[in-house]
Amino acid sequence: MTKKVLLGALVGGIVVFIVGSLLHTVLGLGAVGVKAVPQEDAVLSAMRSAIHEPGFYIFPAPNMAPGRTKEQMNADNAAYAAKYQQGPSGILVYSPGGTALNYGKLLGGEFAIDVISAFFLACILAMGAGGVSSYWKRVFAVTLAGLFAAVFLGLEYWNWYSFPANYICAYIANGVLDWYFAGLAMAAIVKQ
Repeated sequence: MTKKVLLGALVGGIVVFIVGSLLHTVLGLGAVGVKAVPQEDAVLSAMRSAIHEPGFYIFPAPNMAPGRTKEQMNADNAAYAAKYQQGPSGILVYSPGGTALNYGKLLGGEFAIDVISAFFLACILAMGAGGVSSYWKRVFAVTLAGLFAAVFLGLEYWNWYSFPANYICAYIANGVLDWYFAGLAMAAIVKQ
């Protein structure tokens, strides 16, 4: 059984990698809802002078200092709510740069993520969780797991960080299609 799980994980990872690549490059799902920053040179110049460490930044930022009294926290929260209402608000995943863009490393990382993710689903298929005994039930189980992951993460990004709805719809479609096609292959290999 271990060989079938490992083979199912490898094949599933390969399928997700190929389907995901096609969905991004041919159908353009990876670019749906993504925009370039207007006046990029000016914005990047300001960022270079103001932000020196890589990180996940939010703006406006609440006061996150520890040791505040309840009264201070209430006052800080009110000030934050006013700044948030005034706008703008958003998130920034930032790296100061200075390194070459390495597509090979990024694609290798993506492939590893796809195989590791497929491994977990192959384990679930091998256990026969939820009575997934027939081929099409196993395909459906893998597809449903992809839908679960995409909806859970995508809707959290939309809810908390205001990701564009069209981006989230494309993100969910990508997850469902990736894992449907992977499920077709994995269900043929991994059985209870």
